[in-house]
Amino acid sequence: MRKSFQITLGVFIGVCLILNLLLDNPSFRDLQDKAEFELKANQPELAEKTWWQIAQQDSLNIDNHYRYIISHFSLPAQKKVGKNEYEDRDDNSIQLFYNAIAASKDSTYADIGHYGKGLIQVSLEHYAAGITAFMEVKNTRLKYLNNSIGYAYLETGDADSAEYHFRQEIAQNGNLRSAYGNLIELLQDQNRTAEVAEYLNSPDAKPYFPPGIARAIYFKNIQPIAYGAILFKNIFSGFNIWGAIAALLIMGSWVMYLRKLDIFEPEKWKHIIITVLLGMLFCFLTFPLSDFDNFIFDFNLNGGIINDFFYSIIGIGAIEEFVKIIPLLLMIRFTNAVNEPFDYIKYASLSALGFAFVENLIYFDESSLNIIHGRALTATVSHMFDSSIIAYGLILNRYKRGKNPYLNFLLFFALAALAHGFYDFWLLNETASALSIVTFAFLMVSMFMWNSFKNNALNHSDFFDKDKSIDSEKLQDYLFYALAGVLLFEYIAVAFKFSPGIANTGLLTSFSSGAYLLFFLSGNLSQFSLQKGLWAPIKYWQKKEETEAKEATENTFEISVKIKLDRDSKNDYAHYGYLPNTGKTIAQRTVSDEPDWYLLKLDAPKQHPDYLADTVLIRTKDKFEMLESGKKISVAFYLIPSNTDLERAGLMRTDFKFCGWATSE
Repeated sequence: MRKSFQITLGVFIGVCLILNLLLDNPSFRDLQDKAEFELKANQPELAEKTWWQIAQQDSLNIDNHYRYIISHFSLPAQKKVGKNEYEDRDDNSIQLFYNAIAASKDSTYADIGHYGKGLIQVSLEHYAAGITAFMEVKNTRLKYLNNSIGYAYLETGDADSAEYHFRQEIAQNGNLRSAYGNLIELLQDQNRTAEVAEYLNSPDAKPYFPPGIARAIYFKNIQPIAYGAILFKNIFSGFNIWGAIAALLIMGSWVMYLRKLDIFEPEKWKHIIITVLLGMLFCFLTFPLSDFDNFIFDFNLNGGIINDFFYSIIGIGAIEEFVKIIPLLLMIRFTNAVNEPFDYIKYASLSALGFAFVENLIYFDESSLNIIHGRALTATVSHMFDSSIIAYGLILNRYKRGKNPYLNFLLFFALAALAHGFYDFWLLNETASALSIVTFAFLMVSMFMWNSFKNNALNHSDFFDKDKSIDSEKLQDYLFYALAGVLLFEYIAVAFKFSPGIANTGLLTSFSSGAYLLFFLSGNLSQFSLQKGLWAPIKYWQKKEETEAKEATENTFEISVKIKLDRDSKNDYAHYGYLPNTGKTIAQRTVSDEPDWYLLKLDAPKQHPDYLADTVLIRTKDKFEMLESGKKISVAFYLIPSNTDLERAGLMRTDFKFCGWATSE
């Protein structure tokens, strides 16, 4: 890992130096062009300062003041400036400025001041104070004024006054986009469907018609062509080549990771590609299913903790897990590709990657290129884990439990929906988002669980070959390089699209937010211990001491250990004359889902008609305790029936003859 980090760091430094030398900072036609660029570059603080300059230069233009105030309140109310330090947004200065303007003797300038005072109060959710300030404006035809008054009235519950002022704004040809949008949403909330339909068909209103409401109308009226057209437009409105390449890079990185794990019976590329494409295709089924929830049952996020928690599970988790698992079920039903346990997890994860690809295309618009690494390290792997829960349930039902398959499927589907919704809830609900660290912690736990799923699936492959193994070091290097490559691509994309300066700032933020995940994922998702037939307990966290003990046990067993066995009981008959004896360990076996059982080749065989003469089975009393020559420890002593297939999976204690305890040294 140290070498990988050094190489990666060197590449990052080299690319950063080259881009900073070759690429120039952007030039702008005017300050407005600069402000719009800063917004696209996701730099709202710089945009606010630029709009302030514009408002100073053209102080009688209400558009400039409106955009300055809106840009100010688009900034977070509080930002982190240190490890445990936060800084509040400075609202006092902007209020003092517009208070001063409102006191001007110039009525035009004073109107701008009063409007600014009102817009500030509304932005602070002080609606009554905002209305009071708006009413001080003498020019009632001032652009933005009536729409802002209407919005404030709507928030106070006075829908009639709100409607009046929205219509006034439209009649005065003012802020048409917001006024039409607010009026149509009000009419929709009041179920005035005929009037809403008139606006949908009006040439004047249609350019400003809220796309969400249009989508709802087409859905309810069963107009598939119009519904599909507006859906397609909404989904791909932010499409850009940088985002498309990033989505493809993320998907490709994780596809190769899954392929590197498939060591016993690798899948054909055609099946991999088909499953990914099916994941992309069925992703689009999410939208009509979600719209059915939203528009028919009126089940939406509304800010309530209980409502949003259940919506996250049912309205998001259940729907997305349903569409993601369909490709796996199709591969099981119509192909012979799914022929070992790991295939279930692999094809479920491939479907999830296809789903995440489309989702990433939606998220990676030009102003959101800075979230590329975050999607690669969190949302994409979370999608794979959630789908793998259902796949693991199918594995258990076929290879271990064999109970009612339909009930089993529903149980694990519910668990997947719960995991998905739990992850999303702490990010979506405004109240719960204060504890968004819960989502991060859950991601950590889920990665340990996902690794357990994959490890157990590989342990029960019908093609298990003890001579094949996963090179953890190489896999770790691959993951580190691949995920770091995604981060590097994000830097390159931002540098070319905007400027090296903006890319440099973004890279520092990305390192602070993503470095730990980069090391964690590459380290954790590369660790596998393959033991034929072992159903190891699901890991929720890997304790350091347990890891060290397990590694010590495995490392000890890479070479033969010469030991002496003696009876730990005076009952000689219990050991059938096999003890005392000496011998050396020759292999490790998993018995009753426990990995630390050892085959011991005896130096002095004991002939017996029912049991092997020269080989016995032992297990240390303490889990993961090392067998060492000269170290005195207690072991369970078992004889092996002559007809036992020691290579088969699913060996149980009852397959062997327990003869009591012995002493090893």
